[in-house]
Amino acid sequence: MSVLDVIRGRIVGYDEKTGEMLIRAKFDNFARWDRRDYKEVEIQLLDSRPLSDRQRRCCYAMIRAIADWNGDRAETIKEIMKYDFIASLEDNMDYFSLHNAPMSTVAAFQKFLATFIVDNDVPTKRPMLEYVDDTESYIYACTAAKKCVICGERADLHHVSALGMGRDRGTIIHEGLEVMPLCRVHHTEIHTIGRDTFMKKWHLNGGIIADKTICRIYGLKKNGNKRGCNSL
Repeated sequence: MSVLDVIRGRIVGYDEKTGEMLIRAKFDNFARWDRRDYKEVEIQLLDSRPLSDRQRRCCYAMIRAIADWNGDRAETIKEIMKYDFIASLEDNMDYFSLHNAPMSTVAAFQKFLATFIVDNDVPTKRPMLEYVDDTESYIYACTAAKKCVICGERADLHHVSALGMGRDRGTIIHEGLEVMPLCRVHHTEIHTIGRDTFMKKWHLNGGIIADKTICRIYGLKKNGNKRGCNSL
């Protein structure tokens, strides 16, 4: 006898006001249902979006970059990174394949690979922005690591949100402002060609919002913190 009953259902309705889903599922073992006195269920939502070839190629490109840096075979690195990724999750996840995994799983794995590359200074043949779909997560990883979002070189914090003339960077609250890490070269570039042209050139939608962690890393003033700013 099975310890757990895992059944598939279908979402047949959703109430936007209450946030409730109506799910219909077939369970034809009445004796077990009655014996176990089922009252509640746990529901796992399955991502049905098809995986794109670009997502798959980007994952393999990052895996090859890690393999070149590590000196091991790409196939070996792929398996190691998969198991490390699964171990890093709070939820239990079974082994997955890049050929048919749900889009959400591959997107999370892609983010995991990008963060590993940023944290370990893994060289890549092309700018990392070409490897990632979730640019916001990538920008956050670069910001935390103080690496330029464009080239990966050592960076300071650039305020995408204009601070305005005459505002004291040592007294304003930086938490909640839009920022991104840029090296001296690309910081000069954004001021030379302008924000809109810069964002379009590098296929960026913007920066990330500075939270308490980012403010602490850069020594920026946040709510309840009197430290000043040492960024660009």
